Amino acid sequence: MRKLLLLLSLLLATNASAHSGDTGEHTHIFNQCEANEKIDTLNQPPVSLKLNAPRYPRRAQEKGIEGGVLVEFDVDEGGKAINPKVKWSENEVFDSSVLKSVSSWVFKPALENGEPILSKGHKRGIYFLLEGGENQLNLGRAFYTVLKDVQTGLRTGKVEKPIKKIDSLLARENLDEKTRAGLLYLKASSLYKIKAPNEEIKSLLLESKQLNEEETVQYKGKTIYLSITSMKLQTFGGILLGQMYLDESNWQKAEEELSEAILASRGSGLKSQRFYQAYLQLGMASYYQQKWCLAAKSWEKAKILANEYQINFPEQLAEPFNYAQSKI
Repeated sequence: MRKLLLLLSLLLATNASAHSGDTGEHTHIFNQCEANEKIDTLNQPPVSLKLNAPRYPRRAQEKGIEGGVLVEFDVDEGGKAINPKVKWSENEVFDSSVLKSVSSWVFKPALENGEPILSKGHKRGIYFLLEGGENQLNLGRAFYTVLKDVQTGLRTGKVEKPIKKIDSLLARENLDEKTRAGLLYLKASSLYKIKAPNEEIKSLLLESKQLNEEETVQYKGKTIYLSITSMKLQTFGGILLGQMYLDESNWQKAEEELSEAILASRGSGLKSQRFYQAYLQLGMASYYQQKWCLAAKSWEKAKILANEYQINFPEQLAEPFNYAQSKI
């Protein structure tokens, strides 16, 4: 198998949009790469046919407010979404828009012994994102100030002082968990750029990940992140953590972290150039494990994103990409 050239640079990079998170039963990146399972055609869950995105409330858009909403609903025998209820909301300004949108959703109804039935208790995460704020974390003035200090320090090569400032904030006893998770990620990404030891960076990212997972709901094997910030942190931190494992040639752990990071924001509408790097690296980790379908599909997605962001797909991967495709 041809040795790959690992390209390990983390790429960091108003309109508004709302998106319904993917909460189907599939919890893997590419369904085509999973072993075919016997399908029971007489007993099936509802299948979405028409999911209108909620309208972004003007008041929230004008004030630059983003947010996530967890909604629960039933699907009747005719495939109509009924009884929508907001189970959790980051900001109530979004609630009425979500309920109105969900009431218009249409599904192929659930089947039991081949007959349509009422199906209860379905959950979806709906996210309201402002274009241009993809890489922004809304964690308050103190976080924003230290972020600016870190960015200045990275440009000038003097990051010791801002990192000490991060440490002083982390030492506060009254720090909420979401802000703590954000500071841990900020410190980890800063240390990565100055080439600190991997173990130190991984420890910070794993702690941040654990804090983020406390703002989640499990539904049919999928993790739904409730807040926009937690979803972003889990995505960005997971991509960097996957890169750490890739640096160490730990292909399995790299695959796991990168897959989790991508799935964390799937269906949310979150767009970032980081996803190009994530799919590129996921392909590398999969290739080394001889997971040909996952490698080929990951690089195929990376090529699409490369075209979108006007990036040149690495020439060094052309031969491994073709080889992986030939093995499917």
